[in-house]
Amino acid sequence: MPEDIAEELERLVADEPPFTHPGIPKHLGRYLPLLGGSGPVKYNFGLIYELPHALAYEGRARLIESGTGEGRELTRTWAANGVPQGLFDLGFHDVTDLWEPWCAAAAGDEIASIAFAARLSDAGAELGLVTAKAFRGQGLGAAATAGWSRLPELRSRTLFYSTDRENHASQRVAARLGLRLRGASLRVG
Repeated sequence: MPEDIAEELERLVADEPPFTHPGIPKHLGRYLPLLGGSGPVKYNFGLIYELPHALAYEGRARLIESGTGEGRELTRTWAANGVPQGLFDLGFHDVTDLWEPWCAAAAGDEIASIAFAARLSDAGAELGLVTAKAFRGQGLGAAATAGWSRLPELRSRTLFYSTDRENHASQRVAARLGLRLRGASLRVG
């Protein structure tokens, strides 16, 4: 990023009041042209929830975790036979789309929901969650999320659950789990 644009962004950010839900940044109309150059800029607003470790959730789902024998068997099956159609429709095209660590919630013999590391660093991890359309509203996304929060690989990290402001289904998962809203976000890209 050119230095003059970075300096202008820093100046504008320093003048921003705290960004809260459901507001919009004071200088949004100035950020977008600076970041977009000559073309339109895509952006969205999000919500960030605190995700406690070892979150309890009573549900009927059978959980399958990465790094376990059952998890390795699941990935071997998907590598050989393909990803189930409901998850394929959500962007999981092969086993490389399962970002570790992950936790899947099964309903019967079908994988209904997968919680995975959308962002992962030594200090923190942000959960990504997908639930096949046929299984939405049944608590399976909440079960996968709670299972993910208990994974040993995540114990030393701060955990976050983020969603788009317009994703009401994801916000219902956060409410079902009693997650505390930490703040709002603006993603530009």
